[in-house]
Amino acid sequence: MTAGTRTRSPERSARDRAAPSRPERPPRFRGPAWLDGPMTSSHLVLGPAGLLLAIGLVMVFSASSIEAALDDQSAWAPGVQQVVWAGLGLIAMLIALRLPTGLIRRWSPIGLLVVVAMLVLVLVPGIGVELNGARQWFDLGFALLQPSEIAKLVFALWGAHVLALRERYLTTTSLLVPVLPVFGVLAVLLIAEPDFGGVVSLGLVLVGLLWAGGMPLKYFGVFLGAAALLAAVMVWAAPYRMARVTSFLDPFADPSDSGFQAIRSMYALATGGFWGVGLGNSAMKWNILPEAESDFIFAIIGEELGFLGCLVVIALYGVLAWAGFRIAWRSADRFVQLACVGITVWLVGQAAMNMGYVVGLLPVTGVTLPLISAGGTSLILTLFIVGLLARFARSEPAAIEFQRAQSRGRLARLLLPVPAAAVDPVRPRRLPADREPARTVAGGGRTVLHPRSGPPRRVPPRAVPLERGAARSAAESRGRVVQPRERRPAGAGSARRQAPPSGAPRRPGGAR
Repeated sequence: MTAGTRTRSPERSARDRAAPSRPERPPRFRGPAWLDGPMTSSHLVLGPAGLLLAIGLVMVFSASSIEAALDDQSAWAPGVQQVVWAGLGLIAMLIALRLPTGLIRRWSPIGLLVVVAMLVLVLVPGIGVELNGARQWFDLGFALLQPSEIAKLVFALWGAHVLALRERYLTTTSLLVPVLPVFGVLAVLLIAEPDFGGVVSLGLVLVGLLWAGGMPLKYFGVFLGAAALLAAVMVWAAPYRMARVTSFLDPFADPSDSGFQAIRSMYALATGGFWGVGLGNSAMKWNILPEAESDFIFAIIGEELGFLGCLVVIALYGVLAWAGFRIAWRSADRFVQLACVGITVWLVGQAAMNMGYVVGLLPVTGVTLPLISAGGTSLILTLFIVGLLARFARSEPAAIEFQRAQSRGRLARLLLPVPAAAVDPVRPRRLPADREPARTVAGGGRTVLHPRSGPPRRVPPRAVPLERGAARSAAESRGRVVQPRERRPAGAGSARRQAPPSGAPRRPGGAR
């Protein structure tokens, strides 16, 4: 052995060979530690939603006070009414937090039928209320109910339920049927009101469902082309829609009529600058900008709170969008994934449309700014959606374990019980044998799929008989002491057969 050569002792080499290999550690979460917490998803939903609701209540008080005073009403009346709607919306959010996923899925088809009936009844004169040339509301005496807002939510939940049922055998045809025909029926009923903004919002729900369902991107181009053609026909058929499009292209061509709102909203944003003119100091809310508390409330935010306030609102919607997609990514329930994506695309897409036509990037569609604009049905439904997202976030496996480990009072457990683990309550029907995946397992271990077996499972290979030497080597490797088998001398077996013990009864013929 040459000098400088290091040798390893036989004991250490044997110990290194016998030591089991250390399993690889999972990749560490790179980012703030609180983002990896079990309840982070629900906090990311409730936090931004609560801030947007607070901003909305303050801005509704500010934007509607002057108009109410000019109409010989109390300056606080519209704001107080919005607070009442917010209280009802919080109750709806609490109800959504307690709803089991299975109950939502089972009642979604019935809810769809009810919504279709409501959209038909609202078109009947004497039942539906017509305002500003559109018949979109039911008069409940104390408030106006807009069924088109309910239709968006019910369509999102029903579509997620149907696509989740067909997930294992999903094709392009099964992805479109019956979701696309139902969308067509609802869109026709909304166009009859007319409610073009509602059709666009319903289209956002459809896009979210198809995208989460796995629709190939090449088909989205076909759908966008068909939607653009349909929108062109609708614009050409209605003169007021044509006026909105022309005012979007050149609002100063008709500054006193079709371009009036667009020009005033741009003036409001320009007046606000970076810091704004101050809360309550808007000039456009003095009956200069129509619908300042609802459709164009983002312009009042830009005027009073400036570019900084608008940036905060946009950031809060961005966090809400990220939270919705995060819940869908972390959930193991396919229905939850589809519902979260559809609801999030609708909610954030509608906010983007509202802010887009306020700043002049899109034509005026009349959709409201979620959680901020004045309105009863829209606010209650939006808070119910926030409750659904938070409920889906609380049903994550890590969140369930965390809530069960916490010591909570009886009132807290009664108001907000720990959700159960995600269980698919509705299973698809068993397919014929010729259409089922492989149900038999051959040697070598195959991945077996079955329509009722849940995720793919690994089947162990069949046991193969080993040779004597291989069996003995395997037993020694497991630490078992194998005693050698004692060999019998040749002829011992035949001698024993030939000499039976004495006293044994003899058989007929002389044999014993």
